[in-house]
Amino acid sequence: MIITGGIWVRLILLGLATVILQVSFFSGLDLLGSSPDGALLVVLALGLLGGSLTGAVAGFGIGFGIDCLLLQMLGATSLSLMAVGYAAGRYREGFGRPTRAATMLLGGVLTLLGVTVFGAIQVGLGVDADVSTIVIRDAFVKTLLGALLALPTMWLVRLLLRPALIDERPARMRARPSVPPTTLPEA
Repeated sequence: MIITGGIWVRLILLGLATVILQVSFFSGLDLLGSSPDGALLVVLALGLLGGSLTGAVAGFGIGFGIDCLLLQMLGATSLSLMAVGYAAGRYREGFGRPTRAATMLLGGVLTLLGVTVFGAIQVGLGVDADVSTIVIRDAFVKTLLGALLALPTMWLVRLLLRPALIDERPARMRARPSVPPTTLPEA
């Protein structure tokens, strides 16, 4: 990802919109007894498009914004989204641009990672909450929703950040390696 002044503005607006939509819209949805985690999917997309540093910074920033708006213990959402963004970015750096199937699989697996890290942080910090089998069902449903919504979220984020993406440049704008002409030895 190429970071310019215009892309900074787009990233900041995307982060603010993600925080506001997560707090006001996504958390109120009820799909199969759970709500989708739109912020986690945006962080996943940013990590897959920009790498581990972009994913981790976006995850921390978006998570911190959510923690501040919900007036909850600062850091739990930030650290879980930072872990998701970093893991998605490491996938991108290690394996390249993901296929559609890999994006869906990563959406599910990293949603489960985010839910698990968030829960572990909450338990580790001593947040009083009732733990029951409903938590496992909720994690399973969130994982399923994450897998299903990963592709549309990836498409929207890619559409918004297309000018900054190296893979999205037209072929004529990519640097072409200069190949010296080969000559055959005369006989």
